[in-house]
Amino acid sequence: MIREELVAYLLRISQGKLLLVNHLLKITQQQSKALEEEDIKILEDLVQEKQGIMEKIDVLDKEFMDKYSLIKEELGIENLQQYEGEVSETFKELKEKIAVIFKVIEEVHDLDQENTKKVKNNIAKSQQNIKSIKTGKRALAGYNQPYKESHSFFIDKKK
Repeated sequence: MIREELVAYLLRISQGKLLLVNHLLKITQQQSKALEEEDIKILEDLVQEKQGIMEKIDVLDKEFMDKYSLIKEELGIENLQQYEGEVSETFKELKEKIAVIFKVIEEVHDLDQENTKKVKNNIAKSQQNIKSIKTGKRALAGYNQPYKESHSFFIDKKK
């Protein structure tokens, strides 16, 4: 493929990735809501859906990197932002699309960090609840013990 065709191909891949990344952001927001409501079932479903989207993104990334490396090699650059020669509209659009993708990925990352904190807080609350339940069980077990009859060894008997 010639350079312009490669750039157009990368742009199409980037458009697909942007759709997937936006969907990933939406799912991450839903995860946040599920964590607040402590709805484990919905959270599990969202994690599975998110994993599927991430796998699709990985496929697009691999294809993108293969073609991207060809362009970088041809232009003698490390990334598109370094290129300062004449560029086509498609090339400009690709650079802009990549910038938008990175922005959305950053939002997803930040939201994931918040969700991780929420998960840790939920785990800590659950551990505290389990501790108090165990303490309550031990206390209750002490009250439910039947009296043990023991013989008195030190009681004086009249002779």
